[in-house]
Amino acid sequence: MNAAALRGLVISALTGKTDALDRVYSPRDWATSEDMYPAILVQTPFDVKNSLGRNVPQFTTVTTVRITGRLQELDEIDQDNGAVKAEEALEQLREQIERAVINSYDLTRQIQQFLQLRSTIDISAAGEGHTAQLLMELDIEYYQGPEEFYPIEADPLEGIDVTIIEPDGTPEVGVTIDLPQ
Repeated sequence: MNAAALRGLVISALTGKTDALDRVYSPRDWATSEDMYPAILVQTPFDVKNSLGRNVPQFTTVTTVRITGRLQELDEIDQDNGAVKAEEALEQLREQIERAVINSYDLTRQIQQFLQLRSTIDISAAGEGHTAQLLMELDIEYYQGPEEFYPIEADPLEGIDVTIIEPDGTPEVGVTIDLPQ
């Protein structure tokens, strides 16, 4: 397991299980338009490895998965309710994301725990409608062992020089060194 594999599992968990349907992207530039909404972007901006001991490549790793959701709601005729509709839709999207990720068997069987979930909601009336954005960060903990870091790429051994120095009078010693070709 690594950050890229984790991101892929989160994308799979979200695709088709939220109001964004299959509009779950990663990585991509984040220029969006209202015909794309709702949409979700998944990134893994932070990765922290805590060693489990000296001289062994074993880590408890915490990767932060950032999920950004965007949508837009318009005011109804004779009502200034676009912001309320946007916030309600974003709260619903947040719950859908949480359920989809936390209930993903493919994801949960490969991690140790969801260490922490944080989310913020922001609504702007700067455009034609009310654009709403959810920023959710999930700190996901998992184990990384030696198998994640092997094979170690090294230059093959092409030869070895051995010199044996024996004191005078030492019986003849037979030394054989076989090197793979």
